[in-house]
Amino acid sequence: MKRCLFLFFVLMSVSAYGGSLFFGEIQAVAGYASRENRIIYHSAGAMDAMQRNSVGFDFIKKLSSQTKDIASAALQMRIAYDEDKDRPQLQIYNAYLKTKTALADIWAGHNRIAFGLASYWDTHGDLLQPLPMYGFGYDRDWGVGFNKYLKNGDLQFALTSATGMGFETEGNWLITSRISNGVLNYDNYSIAASFMGGKILETMGYKIMDYNPKNIILAGFDGAYNHGNIEHKAEINIGGKNEKTAFAVFYRLSINLMEENALKLEGQSVYTKLESEDNFALAGGLTYRLNSYLSARSMYEWRRKTAERRIITQLYYYFPL
Repeated sequence: MKRCLFLFFVLMSVSAYGGSLFFGEIQAVAGYASRENRIIYHSAGAMDAMQRNSVGFDFIKKLSSQTKDIASAALQMRIAYDEDKDRPQLQIYNAYLKTKTALADIWAGHNRIAFGLASYWDTHGDLLQPLPMYGFGYDRDWGVGFNKYLKNGDLQFALTSATGMGFETEGNWLITSRISNGVLNYDNYSIAASFMGGKILETMGYKIMDYNPKNIILAGFDGAYNHGNIEHKAEINIGGKNEKTAFAVFYRLSINLMEENALKLEGQSVYTKLESEDNFALAGGLTYRLNSYLSARSMYEWRRKTAERRIITQLYYYFPL
């Protein structure tokens, strides 16, 4: 699948019609973790993909005729430093082809699944993360999907591998769907219901923790609302995972300050429960845009189950090439 996508991407990049966008990305990450009692150079767990010291790029290509857009290709990747293995790690985020049809937009590759806030909320450069980083859902996954825009919202379906960042075929599969009302960028609100079902492999970043597929079935409800300089985002998941009852609640409050919203203050709470084991996490963050391309971020997070505290700082440079 990856080789076919790369070939299509090259063909589209040299096409005669259609524009393209090309951005570079550099980030520096460092912080302190109380459980390890040392300086760390990653924002989440030692095996998680986000966030690490890295360099990368983000490329989007439109393929058009003289009268209309036909398709687009996206490739977003990083070379990140894995401090525990003392070696570079290739990380692929967007890697898909999307075609426009009379029925819907259809994509194939590595893209967002049709479930929850992560179906449209881009947090790949952020320190604070939504539910996929807490074991519910996926930031992106390998597979196919489609998105049909409705009068006031959209309808999405996806069939993916249920391996997240990597790709394996061990009898694993995942079906997701989501229907929403409201478009956040235009209506200042969005509410949605989602469904997830299939057989998943337990993963952490690019590592497969268990090659025996486990059943999963989740219903999800998410909402977002912007009012003035204040943003609210919330999500609830309920169902079963790995033959155990599963439940998760997420809420994020963001406040934009200063001219052109240069300063953002954020706080979030996350509660997860798998059978009788539960966990609660509180986190706060600050983002300051020094200019159009360079941002400084900091985060503090506390997790009840492990009594762990993390303080993370990041410089993030995203610039046109």
